[in-house]
Amino acid sequence: MAGIALLTIKQFQARIHRFDNRYVEHWRQLHHTFHNSENMPKVFGSILRKWQACRPNKMRRTKYDGLHEPPYLEDLLMQSNQHIYTLRNFCMRSENSLTPETIAALSHLWAIFKNLSYSGRARNGLAGIVGISKAVLLLTDGRVGPAFDAKVRGNLHITTPQNAQQWIDALKIVMGDIQKFEERNHITLQNAAPHAFQELNCGRIYDMALGPGS
Repeated sequence: MAGIALLTIKQFQARIHRFDNRYVEHWRQLHHTFHNSENMPKVFGSILRKWQACRPNKMRRTKYDGLHEPPYLEDLLMQSNQHIYTLRNFCMRSENSLTPETIAALSHLWAIFKNLSYSGRARNGLAGIVGISKAVLLLTDGRVGPAFDAKVRGNLHITTPQNAQQWIDALKIVMGDIQKFEERNHITLQNAAPHAFQELNCGRIYDMALGPGS
């Protein structure tokens, strides 16, 4: 399957329903603590580790954990704040969201979150597209997505993005896929989703449609 462009609404909903419920619970857990600044770095790290975001490398921990030298997860989150704010109105339904400002924000986020991991045999110990895109998906409340894991990349028939520009190009492919789906079915992505998930942002909904099944 190449994306969602050729799916009917029922087929699209079926793909979302087979999404792994563990990831739904992780998402709810993050939302529960999102406004708790003391717990946020810990929960953020816990969820990304459950999602195997940095495999096979070692992912950074909080300063409290004391397992490595800085930067810690708190530092990465602080560095990302202004760029996440720039993406506050980003929507995967429209390429108009890709302004010079949001493109710059995405590029900065790539540079920040490649440091999600600090040691390992892959990429000289740095995080790649999986860790970076999963971190940004979480922190933008699902506005920027999907997370480009192997499952999603396989469905889209794209190679692994190696830098920020290739990530942005992959997001453009997703935007085009969403647009074709909406035009074919005469419905918005959110309205096509099962009722329980219609309040989610488009990047998150798309991630559920193409991501790992249960």
